Amino acid sequence: MQRIGTCLLSALLAICVSQLSGQAQDNKKSRTTDPALSESYLIQAEYYRTDLKLTARQMDSVRYHTKKASSMKKKMTADQVSLYERQILKRVLSESQYEDLFVYKNLTEAKLLGAKAWNEMLSLEYVSKADSARLFTQVWLHIHSGMVARDYYVENPELLERYLKEIDMRAPPCLYRYYHNGERKPPANNYYRSDFLY
Repeated sequence: MQRIGTCLLSALLAICVSQLSGQAQDNKKSRTTDPALSESYLIQAEYYRTDLKLTARQMDSVRYHTKKASSMKKKMTADQVSLYERQILKRVLSESQYEDLFVYKNLTEAKLLGAKAWNEMLSLEYVSKADSARLFTQVWLHIHSGMVARDYYVENPELLERYLKEIDMRAPPCLYRYYHNGERKPPANNYYRSDFLY
């Protein structure tokens, strides 16, 4: 089952890189004004409707349930509303659309977090300004894969925990060191070790 998760997330990241790496992102928008940063899965589905290739019928359903979820927020917890939204989207979207939604949903925030981690790693001298753009891309894509996994496997905590441990071991060395208080992992366990970054 863990192997399935690895293959799935690898495929999702391939979609992300091929379709989205060239898109410009506005870093100054907030969650309250930018639908791309919304916590609502339904709002995200509507926002990325073109990329997800949603039909008119799918969009009608998404809009209807977005209104319903909005009214539910007055009586239910955020977790209950999120669960409702995921259940609706599993019925309304195809499996590939559902998977792609999490890739698109997490892209903007992953780039922001990647830039923040990169700047902090620069100050800690885990990386330098001379390091390649490819290494920076690997850093934010690694962060992105964890975020996608958290959305996709939210209803299966055991599988999520196993998958997150696996991707932690595959982190670029600088990011692993950043996450683990300066600890370096053995190169034999690191599929992205620095020898292959350039």
